[in-house]
Formats: sequence, C-alpha cells, structure tokens
Amino acid sequence: MNLPQSKSARFLIFASFLLSLVAVGWASKTAKDHWFPSAAAPSPFPEPKFDETYAFGQILKYESFGAKVPGTTPHTQAGNWIVDELKQMGLTVMEQKSEATTFDQKVIPVRNIIAQWNPKAKIRYLLSAHWDNRPFADQDPLAKDKPVPGVNDGGSGVVILLGIAKALPQGENPFGVDFAFWDAEDWGTPHQADSYCLGAQYWAAHPVPENYSAKYGINYDMVGRSGSVFPIESYSNRVAKPVVDGLRVAAKKLGYQDFFPDQVIGPITDDHYFVSEKTKIPFVDLIFMTPDGEFPPEWHTLHDTSEFISRDVLKVVGQTTLEWIWSDAHSTN
Repeated sequence: MNLPQSKSARFLIFASFLLSLVAVGWASKTAKDHWFPSAAAPSPFPEPKFDETYAFGQILKYESFGAKVPGTTPHTQAGNWIVDELKQMGLTVMEQKSEATTFDQKVIPVRNIIAQWNPKAKIRYLLSAHWDNRPFADQDPLAKDKPVPGVNDGGSGVVILLGIAKALPQGENPFGVDFAFWDAEDWGTPHQADSYCLGAQYWAAHPVPENYSAKYGINYDMVGRSGSVFPIESYSNRVAKPVVDGLRVAAKKLGYQDFFPDQVIGPITDDHYFVSEKTKIPFVDLIFMTPDGEFPPEWHTLHDTSEFISRDVLKVVGQTTLEWIWSDAHSTN
C-alpha cells in the first residue's frame, strides 16, 4: 500500500461534492450558520446531548493560551488545562511524556493526554484529536515564520472530545470511551509524511494503558469551521467502513445527512493512519476540505481563529458521534 498523502496535499473532489457543499452554504464567515437545519429528527436512542455552547466556550479558552507549540509556555498551560478539565469530569487521566526529533532536527517534548470513561468496561471506543499547533504559518504570505493559533486545526477536535466527555452519564454502562489528545501532530513537512503525527506515532508504539485495544476509533481534525461537511476519507473507508457507515446512519437519524456527503477524498496522512496501522484498531478520520480540494483558506495561517468557528457544526459532529456510539454499543450488547 502506498503511504497516504500528507495534510498539505491537494485532492480532487468530485463535482457532486461541490454541489453538496453549495447546498449547505459554504463560505459563511460567522459563528452562527443560517444554513443549519431548522428541525432535526429525534433520535430513537436516549443518548446524551452534546452542549455546543459549552464547546464554543471551551474553544475560546483554548484560543486564549496562544499558539500551543511544543516546548512553549502556552503549550504547557493548555495541556494543564485539558488535564484539569478531564479530572473535573471524573475521568481517569494518564499522561504520556516523551521527546521527539522533528524534520528540522529540533528535539521537542511530546505530551499525549489519555482519559478514560468507564475504564473497567471491556468494549471500548477511542476518540482522538491533536491539541498542538504548527510552529510556522507556512501558508500565510505575511507571517511564514510565526506560529499559528490553530483554533480549527487543533482546537475544534479538542473541544469535541471535551464536549463528548462532559455529555457522558455517570453510573454503570456496558462499554467505555477513551479520549486521546495527541501532541506534536503538526510539526512536519509535506515532503516527509511520517514527520507529522509524532505523538500518535509514539503512542501507537507504546500504548497507554498497556496492551490497549478498542472496537473502533474516530479522529477529529478541523471539524468546527462554518460551512464544514465531512466526506469519506478513503483510508478510513478501507479500514473502518462500519464506522463510516454508522456515522452516516446516525447523521441521517438526526437530520444531519447533508453534512456527510457520499463522496470520497484522500487518503490523508493524519493521526488515525499511524494508530490504525500499528494497533489495527479500525479508525476513521473526520476532516473537512473545500470544494476544490483545499483545506480552508485560513489553514496554517494566523487567521485560524474563533472567527470562523460554528457552534452548529460542533453540535453536528458531537451529537452524531454520541448517536453512533449509543447505537453501536446497544446493538452490540
């Protein structure tokens, strides 16, 4: 198998994908999206409710630390904040600390944060996102040497995980959910695919907890921008088609089907690829691209801020995930 292309590569998106994006109103630059469905079909399962107001508040907190580049004070502060939030929710929290050498020969600290809900359950689901930011805005013609805020490319995945963790109920349940906040995802070069995702690569080789296994996994990357939809990433479809199909069914139940078009992109090198290849956990990458096969225009620039984040999109991603987990877990048990 050929190694998937990196996140900086361009991909051809089918014309039908463009039409589906137009239908949901791409390029809204406000936090409130007028194209959001006015009515959603009720879920047949009593799954928890994702609080998009909480998630949006948390993304503002994430943004307030500044660029979270490994080895910097904002990075340390943001990591401490994530750990504190998870502990306050009553989750079992573990930190995995190591070092990595970047493509430009920098030795950086790596801090993966792992949290478990209902840790004694045998059936487990792994949800993940990277929480670090890129040290240089290589797509910004006016600030190529400055670190990026990474509010969508980093922060949106973080608050999806926090929002889902907050929504999960207390008490006995027949399954468990694990949350992995990967570090050092974005310190890479397009010319070397494995220069990305350093934290996920380290965890895949040294899982925490030891001998960890999960039924399925979902990785979230750039999942909060206004106008986002989530086509099918081709590597995910190959290794985790039941998850791809399950998410689409869950979205349809909720009235969110337009956010999950039936088109294929990629493959894309992201954290899910390295974890799935090493651990064999079937993993899906939820990630957004524009109609012409690009990442959003503010990607890897100083403009990746909360200005472009939508509460509604966060709600779609978080609630669809909860619907899918509840449905799959109840059908299993």
